[in-house]
Order: sequence, then C-alpha cells, then structure tokens
Amino acid sequence: MKKSKFFKVAGAAAMEAQKDKSFLDKVKAFFRMLADYKKGNYKPEMTNLVIGFLATLYIISPIDIIPEALFGPFGLVDDFGILLFGMKYFNKEVSKYLAWEINQKAYNNIEDAKIID
Repeated sequence: MKKSKFFKVAGAAAMEAQKDKSFLDKVKAFFRMLADYKKGNYKPEMTNLVIGFLATLYIISPIDIIPEALFGPFGLVDDFGILLFGMKYFNKEVSKYLAWEINQKAYNNIEDAKIID
C-alpha cells in the first residue's frame, strides 16, 4: 500500500469515528466509569482494563515490533492491530458499565423496606 493511500484510508477512518456520536459517548462513559471505580461504586473486570491499558501503552511507547523508521507506513500495521485489540476490551467494559449505570438509575429511588408501627 502506498503511503498516501494509507494516510487517506486512516484519515477517512478518523473522520468516521468523529461522526459516530456513540464513540464520543463511550469515551465520556469510560471516564465516568473510572470515576465510579475510584469512588468504589463500580467494580470493572480488571482483565478488560489491563489489556486495554497495555495496548495503549504499546501505542505510545517508542518500542515497536515493526518500527515505522525501517518499514514506513507498514510499521503502523502492528500499532493499528494492537489499537483495535485494546479498544475491543475497553469497549466491552464500557458497554458493561453503561448497562450498570442504567440499572443504577432505575433503582435509584428505591429504599430498603422499613417497618412502620
């Protein structure tokens, strides 16, 4: 694949991701999930978060399986694959969190039973 064609395809994919409102909603939900986790309200499946964070660290680290400096745009293939792999796990956990969040809102107004004399 030519370098210009690769960047054209990557740019088109980025534009589609920006149009997808659910993507932005999921990003916001991810940060809400981290806040609820920190407060102790939500317990995520740690495997999903660890794999997602490791994939993110790989993307931003200078260490690469297929370095871009030697292979040009083909060096981005491993980064893209790892990114998709990590996002799959983040997406799985965010979907679980959104379901949990809806459940919390549904039962927010319910109190424990009280004995009335």
